[in-house]
Formats: sequence, C-alpha cells, structure tokens
Amino acid sequence: MATEGTSLVGWKQLYQSALLETDSAKLPGRVADARAAIRDRMQGLQSNSAYDERVALEYALRVLDILGRVTWEPLKTD
Repeated sequence: MATEGTSLVGWKQLYQSALLETDSAKLPGRVADARAAIRDRMQGLQSNSAYDERVALEYALRVLDILGRVTWEPLKTD
C-alpha cells in the first residue's frame, strides 16, 4: 500500500528505485512501494484514456512480479 510519502513520488521513480536496488534487504520494500504506486495510478486513470500509460503500468507490474521472485545472493570471488 502506498503511504502518504510514496504517493507524492511518481510511480516511475519508485519503479526505477526497485529496479536499481542492490541491497537484498531493501528490495522487497522497494518492490512493494512501486507496486502500490502503480496500482494507485492505474485506479486514477480513466477507463478509455491514457492507453500507452496503462500498457506501461501493466508491463511494470509484470517486471516487479519477476523481480520480487528473484533471490539475490552475493557473487563468490575466489
């Protein structure tokens, strides 16, 4: 769920923050914030307007679903 602070930030910024997060402890929170912002934006769109943005939002949700399933482990260096 988007908090008051996250609702003030655009969904694209939150999405990008999730994609670029390298700290596995912070990743679930970033993904959750981005998903919430995207869903809020989707609800705010008129049903027949902003087709391109709606497609981008749906794509972003799919990517976040994949990112949310990934388990990150540090690379071993010998």
